[in-house]
Amino acid sequence: MKELFIVILTIYSLSNYGQNCNENALITQQIRASQTDGNISWELQKHYTFYNPTCTPNDKLLIHLVGSYANPNGTLLFPTLAANNGYHVISLKYPNNVAARTACEASTDVNCYLHFRKEILEGIDYSAEVSVDLTNSVYNRAIKLLQYLHANNPNQGWNEFYSGNEITWNKVVVSGHSQGGGHAAVIGIDKPVQRIIMFASPNDYSTYYNQPALWTNSSTVAEDSIYYGLNNLNDGVVNFSEQLEIWDNLGMNSFGDTVNVLTINPPYSNTHQLYTTYDTTGIGGNHSVMILDSKTPLNNNGSPVFKEAWKYLLGIESPIISHIENKDGAPLIHLFPIPTLNTINIKSNLKFNKVIITDIQGNKVQQFDFKKNLNFIKLDLATLSNGIYLIQIFDNESLIETKKITKN
Repeated sequence: MKELFIVILTIYSLSNYGQNCNENALITQQIRASQTDGNISWELQKHYTFYNPTCTPNDKLLIHLVGSYANPNGTLLFPTLAANNGYHVISLKYPNNVAARTACEASTDVNCYLHFRKEILEGIDYSAEVSVDLTNSVYNRAIKLLQYLHANNPNQGWNEFYSGNEITWNKVVVSGHSQGGGHAAVIGIDKPVQRIIMFASPNDYSTYYNQPALWTNSSTVAEDSIYYGLNNLNDGVVNFSEQLEIWDNLGMNSFGDTVNVLTINPPYSNTHQLYTTYDTTGIGGNHSVMILDSKTPLNNNGSPVFKEAWKYLLGIESPIISHIENKDGAPLIHLFPIPTLNTINIKSNLKFNKVIITDIQGNKVQQFDFKKNLNFIKLDLATLSNGIYLIQIFDNESLIETKKITKN
């Protein structure tokens, strides 16, 4: 095997299991952005951070971005769940007092949505619709918060997620609601994040051009396989069919059809496209019911109705893993779509020249030998019966990885 410090994750990786942490040990902090950076003006609302020292760290940072006009104090249940399962979590207070749809849906500028979001993320003057400088950008606020957390809590491991003034993006999961979900998706254009989770988003649809924003068809550093969403079929703020067009542009339909989380149990056919039909009252209720504390329904034991969906979106207790990692957390091997129908794609940072497929008992059912070393291949599995199989990937005779797939 190559000397690459490879950590092979088993199909039920411990980092993906729900943990038996002491939830009473959760440490939640409220920190003003101005405390982390003297150049940021004083604000009433604060960042929130979440860390549970009784959990086994999963070496992932969750960055959550709230929706337009919202503040982190309104979304505590979802980040608490993540922290109580090994995540380090920051929920950012950031400039969100202009809604993306308000700014761009009728604009003649085909790049209005992209420029709007990049200015908020990067603090560079891309857009006439919003004014955010470098100091107040999402990226600066996030890195300054991480540096502040390490300086004041040196034993909590926050420094694992940045180097100097750069976030270690390949250890980051980004989630967001509405405007925040759109920002999360755009982050994936040029940041190699581990996963992107979008609630009631993205909503970047142009009524002027009658189509999704052009950026939704952009090539991305992040793979299509890391985009996950949970939207509401009855969303009264935006049109679900428009959101679905955007999900298609992001390539999410390659991983299964939409699934209603109220009628199908996890793992939801391993799809990336989740929705709910939950119907609630109040302005914007259906747009926020999947994530906002004041709108999220609770079941009889006091847990959020969407708890299992949240866990699935976060990769907690997931029956499928999508890659192995090197010591820096960078993806090495990725199989998609999972589950598969008749073909499976193998994409790798490692060279490979042989693939063996066995049934679950280990009996070889198919073998592919390649004349040259490859980084990508599409395999035809049409002759295989439906069921569960193991895929073994080799470099010459050295086994690189074994993965489980389901053929439907």
